[in-house]
Parts: sequence; C-alpha cells; structure tokens
Amino acid sequence: MTLLKDLIEIPESLQKGDFVLNLSSVAKDADKIIRDYVVTPELQKCFDQALNFIRSTLQSNVSKATYLHGSFGSGKSHFMAVLYLILQGNITARSIKELAPVIYKNNEWVAGKKFLLVPYHAIGSDNMESCILGGYVDFVRRNHPEAPIPGVYLAEGMFQDAINLRNQMGDKAFFEALNNLNIEKRGWGDIANDWNDESFEIAINTAPVFKNTDNGKTLAEPRTRLISALIKAFFTSYIQHANSEAFISLDKGLSVISQHAQSLGYDALILFLDELILWLASHANDLGFIHREEQKLTKLVEAQTPDRPIPVVSFVARQRDLLSLLVILSRGLNG
Repeated sequence: MTLLKDLIEIPESLQKGDFVLNLSSVAKDADKIIRDYVVTPELQKCFDQALNFIRSTLQSNVSKATYLHGSFGSGKSHFMAVLYLILQGNITARSIKELAPVIYKNNEWVAGKKFLLVPYHAIGSDNMESCILGGYVDFVRRNHPEAPIPGVYLAEGMFQDAINLRNQMGDKAFFEALNNLNIEKRGWGDIANDWNDESFEIAINTAPVFKNTDNGKTLAEPRTRLISALIKAFFTSYIQHANSEAFISLDKGLSVISQHAQSLGYDALILFLDELILWLASHANDLGFIHREEQKLTKLVEAQTPDRPIPVVSFVARQRDLLSLLVILSRGLNG
C-alpha cells in the first residue's frame, strides 16, 4: 500500500528564507530550480508574453522594461530564474513539458541569438547606478574576465584624460608631477618614484573591486592610489570622488553597457532586477532618496542619446503591496 508520505517530500522544518531565491545563484542551482518548478496554465501564458516582449525589442532595437507583479512568495524570482535558463539554452529548462508549446513557438527567433543575461539583487546598493552599472561590471568580470572594464566609472574618463595629458606633457614631466606630491619623500631618489610607466599601466587596468573595511567600502589598490594622485596633481574638480568610485549617469551608463555587450558578441542585454522596488521601499524614511532613485527607472526605457546598439531589456520584480506604498509616498512628495 502506497502512503501519502511516500509521494510527497515534506521537510521536517521550514524557514521563511527557504522560499527566497537569489538570482545570482541561478546557474549553480539550475537543476534544483527546475526540478521544483511547477508550470501552471497561467505561468505558461506569462512565459509566452515574456518571450514575445523580448522578441519585440529585438525587432525594433528599442530598449524596454516591464514589471513582474506578485506578492511576497508568489514566485517572481523563480519565474525570472527559469526564463533566464530558457534564454541561456539550458536543455532541462527548455524540456519542461508544460512549456513545450511556448518553446516551439519561439524557437525560430531565439535560435542563433546570443543574450547577455545579468541577474541582480538590489538590496544593499547605494543608488541605482551602483546597482545596475556596478552589478553589470561585477557580472562581466566573473563571466568575461578577458573583457575590458566598461567605462561606467567617472575614473575611466579621468584615466583617459590622464593618458592624453601624459602624451602632451611627456613621460618625464607627467610622472614628476605625480611623484612630487609626497613632499616627505623628496630627496630619496628612485625610492620616491611610486609612479612610472609600469605602475601607471597596472593601476589603470585594475578592476574597481570593492572591499569592506572598518571605515566602509574602499577601492582595491593600486587603482585608488592613482585616482587620488591624479586628482591632487591635475583634476581637482574630481575631489569629491577621491575616496570612492563614482559612476556616470544611469542614462549614459546604459548606453555604455549596451555598447560593451555588443562588443562581446551579444544581440541583446537582458537585466533581471530582483527586489529593486523592495530596495526602494527600504528607504521609506528618506522621501528625497526614493523620489530621486524612482525617477531613474524611466532611463531603462527612455534614452536621452540614441547610442544603444543592442536593446536593453529589463524585468523588474514588483510586489503589489509595495506598489501601494510607493504610490502613497509619491503622493506625499507631490502634496
């Protein structure tokens, strides 16, 4: 006789976090995600709509963004995870029986297309730029370590200005200006010469990796030392960014990462922005922050400059109860 307990796996205990999926672990947990995923008729329609949405961006080459609605625990993250795996070409995901009609319908246009799929977990980000642009850099560094750092940081522009200035001044004058900053080292000969051709090249090619310290976040050496030295020697207008890595505007940054993704051979850049609205709501006590960052969401679609060679497609998870909260906050700002 078959018992119910033999058919259903019931864990001895459950925690709230057991139902939370971090999109950054999609590739590692692919088999588990698919094994536990149940596709209902409604979800089948949602996957078809999502794929048609992506198809329309490719046909028009226009960036688009869409919300995924649902309350906490409704499966928004899992939906994005399975969609991620389908677009990645995961055989198991594309073999889900309930999705067979959807996969077959969209197979022709998906075949041969290369998508750069970037999962995000917004919680903990300082602002929209650090979340979206910084998250892109982190993802690319892990998956394309051979690729150049995209110019989404203000420092990248500073480095290019420094290279141009070096060409104008000549190596001797340029490096003397950098090395003479440390007055206490003057008179010590070559020992005082921190900066030369080799150290300069190493610094400008060092990735902007952050590390946590007792005083907050600091940039990894030697990039941070070069930023500080260049600011003191030549670019005093950057002084507010001497101790931290600042980003260009989100609008310009999206153009940069679109160009960067195209240079890597991709046909579209797809951003899976999980818990972005939850992150905004976590700053409910700072209405100025919410108003400022919320306005940036439009940049995912409305580009001020027509230089996104491949479309940027964004899926943004939004909880229904948090939507109501933001509406209330927005009214408070406008009132």
